[in-house]
Amino acid sequence: MESSLSRNGKQFRSLLLFIAPFLLVFTMFFLYPLARGVVLSFTDWNGIERTAVFNGLQNYVELFTDDNRFLHSLWITFIFTACTVVASNFVSLLLAVMIESGARFKNTLRTLFFLPYVFSLVVVGFTWKIMYIEIIPDIAKLSSLLKFLNLDYIGNPHLALYSVIIMNIWFGIGYYLIIYLAGMQTIDSSVMEAASIDGATGWRRFTAITVPLLMPSISICVFTSITSSLKIFDAIFVLTGGGPGYSTESIALNIYYEAFGTANRFGYGMAKSVVLGVIVLIISYFQLRFFKSREVEA
Repeated sequence: MESSLSRNGKQFRSLLLFIAPFLLVFTMFFLYPLARGVVLSFTDWNGIERTAVFNGLQNYVELFTDDNRFLHSLWITFIFTACTVVASNFVSLLLAVMIESGARFKNTLRTLFFLPYVFSLVVVGFTWKIMYIEIIPDIAKLSSLLKFLNLDYIGNPHLALYSVIIMNIWFGIGYYLIIYLAGMQTIDSSVMEAASIDGATGWRRFTAITVPLLMPSISICVFTSITSSLKIFDAIFVLTGGGPGYSTESIALNIYYEAFGTANRFGYGMAKSVVLGVIVLIISYFQLRFFKSREVEA
């Protein structure tokens, strides 16, 4: 008995020794800054002075009762997230089915669709900015039939947000496509053959067999797209800077301008960051719970 306890103790110490470097780095660069940020959200610190004055819940009360710009950015973020998540996953799944069902040049298509994801979103943002400002209007001048393309994509407050959404969908499709393709390749072909023999049509096989068996992949893609969309910053910052006006300003961009802009209200910005973190955690929890239940049923 004692030798067993001694052996377990040695294994536990060895385990701690192996994970100690990771725990140290994780604590220094994640846990401590996170805890420090939560503490600063209850202060009026400007991000420059060494001291910060505690002001209780004043920051949180202000952002929900007297900050229309924050509430507007919250609404913009939800619109962006809803459109991006639905469109990205629908298009990616559709492309995965088309490629896997026998399209020629499978490897070439996978590479081409995944290629945009290799580049930084900042580079992609600058590229699309040139497209919206110069290339697409020039294409519209080639024929009177293409005049409908000559629009102010990032200068019109009614179009700017959807221009950013289109760019973000284009950027992420390749990543989700690879996950869906990997999931489809794990489906036993005999299951599909049995369904075909039983008379199931292509659509019936897709809804009754492919989608349920792809639930783990769908869960991963939806979770990734939701979290990345709720935290979207670089794409909007490069393409529109949150404008025109505040028509494309996301929560993350609003936090950046509040904490590091002319306001220098770092404590107030941290309060907004805490709210964003709570929103991401709540939505992610219910999303994972929902799709996990679908996986069990499948």
